[in-house]
Amino acid sequence: MKNVTIKLETINDVKNFVSAVTTFECDFDIVAERYISDLSDQY
Repeated sequence: MKNVTIKLETINDVKNFVSAVTTFECDFDIVAERYISDLSDQY
């Protein structure tokens, strides 16, 4: 597993990021302070 820190400042940035990572054949987790989003099964 690899951890990478990025900064998504707007909701539109988050939407663009999710659109980009859902094209890959692997799982991604987004952690934002107290919230965790598992993107593996949403799309």
